[in-house]
Amino acid sequence: MERTRARLFGAKGWICAASLLAAGLAAPRARAQSAADVATASEAAPAPVVLPETSDQPGAVIFPARGAGPHPLTVLLHGTCGDPARSCSHFADEVTRTSTLICPRASQRCDGGGSSWPASGVPEAVERAVTRAKAELPDTIDDSQGRTLIGYSLGAFRALQIAQASSGKYPRVMLIGANIALNQSLLTQNGVQRLLLCAGNWDMTHDHMQREAERVRRAGLSARFLDLGPVGHFFTPSFANYLPSALSWLRGA
Repeated sequence: MERTRARLFGAKGWICAASLLAAGLAAPRARAQSAADVATASEAAPAPVVLPETSDQPGAVIFPARGAGPHPLTVLLHGTCGDPARSCSHFADEVTRTSTLICPRASQRCDGGGSSWPASGVPEAVERAVTRAKAELPDTIDDSQGRTLIGYSLGAFRALQIAQASSGKYPRVMLIGANIALNQSLLTQNGVQRLLLCAGNWDMTHDHMQREAERVRRAGLSARFLDLGPVGHFFTPSFANYLPSALSWLRGA
């Protein structure tokens, strides 16, 4: 009923809503930029580093942080039959202002291209990808501040699996477009300090994720839900408008 009602708005209503949404987002995005963000905004994002898959090592795409010196680490898990470079392209420009972005490649190949995450062995594979990234770019990663973990669609399920057994490695978690079931006790025990759930208004996971965020927030976890506007289960150019404030909140800014 809720999803059907959302689709009944006419084109004029959406145009009006989109205009109001754009106006409302402009100010938060500007406020979210710290002095460090502004300083790095003029620097070109470094070219990605591609680590090919081997017989015993997962492939990965690394987007080094802008600026010299080590930076915190962000790990992103792509969706079903996804491609790490393509998925991370929606995040890289903003994430690399403050963090090095590592995008492991899932191990199960899809017939139509891309790859998917298996049911088991993902936490170990992701950790091997991080180890490879550290060896490849040892001066760009500072792992002492804890990592940010982002998962989209199937990648959100696997990211949650990791976060709920990570022993404090991932204090910041962002899950997008997935009917996940959160275990507030495990998240707290494993050091998750901030949890952001996101979905487009036309995504069938929207209402469920909104309820889950509110449920664990009431239980004491620092959690929020972010409505990504009138989009479905995919990334659109408008996603860039939401990302700065989302990442800023995860960092505690």
